[in-house]
Amino acid sequence: MKIKNKFWLATCFLLFFSSARADNHVHFIVFGGFNSTKTITNLNTKQAVWSEAKMNYNFGAGFRFEFGTLFLQPEVYFTRKGGLDKAFRSNVTADTFNQHINMQSIDLPIMFGLRLFHSEGFCLRLYGGPVLSYLKDQNVDITKNGSRLSDIRARTRAFSMQIGAGVDITRRFTFDVRYEHAFSPMLRISDFKTSYRVTYFTLGIKLF
Repeated sequence: MKIKNKFWLATCFLLFFSSARADNHVHFIVFGGFNSTKTITNLNTKQAVWSEAKMNYNFGAGFRFEFGTLFLQPEVYFTRKGGLDKAFRSNVTADTFNQHINMQSIDLPIMFGLRLFHSEGFCLRLYGGPVLSYLKDQNVDITKNGSRLSDIRARTRAFSMQIGAGVDITRRFTFDVRYEHAFSPMLRISDFKTSYRVTYFTLGIKLF
């Protein structure tokens, strides 16, 4: 994008932000909480194995732009995913696998939502949207019949979708529950691929 186009885009954004802020139609929210992460491993034999859920944490911030009963909420947050230990056996090849997955990610969701009910001190919200994740600090250890696998291909990016619901209380505090379904695997090897499912529980504070 040319510098001139970037300048005009930034100028339009600042004008919109200033106008919306003046009418109390934009909020800045910081939040944190915990998540329950599960992985699903799909073997080449078409067998699917779910892990047990493990608790992790997340924290971040985002803007909420309100348009009447609709809103747009771009965010950025840090999430710890994984920390999962699982042993499973292929029903076809009789191979036994043990896997340990522990990773962190920077997540960039864009939520599109609807305010079903809102008053001076309470607001009920429903929303959903895409999430782009940058996976980092990956600690993956997988063995097959006791031998450590060396052909693990861990991804650095993943794409997922979220749906959720939340409430705003006393114009200041927020509470949200979300479910995230990853469409991209977090890792691949010759015998299987593993992706994740995450349920988030967060508390937030509107700074303005």
